[in-house]
Amino acid sequence: MEISDPTLVYLLVILGLTGIGIEAATPGGIIPAVLGIVALVFGVIGVINIGPSAIGLGLLLGAIALFIGAVAFRMYRPLTILGIVFLVASGIWMFDRSTDPTSIVAVTLGSVVLGLFMLFVEERAGKVQESPIRYGPEDLVGMEGDVRVALRPDGQVWVDGGLWQARLADPDGRLANGELITVTEVRGLTLIVAPRTETKQGEN
Repeated sequence: MEISDPTLVYLLVILGLTGIGIEAATPGGIIPAVLGIVALVFGVIGVINIGPSAIGLGLLLGAIALFIGAVAFRMYRPLTILGIVFLVASGIWMFDRSTDPTSIVAVTLGSVVLGLFMLFVEERAGKVQESPIRYGPEDLVGMEGDVRVALRPDGQVWVDGGLWQARLADPDGRLANGELITVTEVRGLTLIVAPRTETKQGEN
């Protein structure tokens, strides 16, 4: 397969790099990674067919390094903006402009749009990584909730906005739907609970 349009080839390359970059920044998204790999493969085939310039490849590698640095050093905006500049420059000089010129307008627009999208993904991923974890399951001890699936002695309870597997501390006890409980212990992902009235009496 031969892809001979220089502008299309370059846009496929940066589209592929963006898809892979999204997967690296936010793992688990299969579609961006697959589309990125497909676009990058076609782009690389086109680059080989046309023949890249050394300066164009160098600028492209520099752009990739800047995007990686933006994530690694959490300097999202300055390094990403510099990376966009490198992308635009690499697109302009990726091929011999006397024989295989790229469209400066298309390369610039494509680089800016995809670079800004990468910035958005990087900043969102950074906020998620920096946000503190509120608590673990052990911190549910002492919280109150209500029974959603009757405890006989196993069932389910609603505690702190979530549905949990639960077991009564008293194996002979029974609680119907809607009755109030207090978490007394956490065993794995199962909450050990007691009737709320019982725990209140124990505190007095």
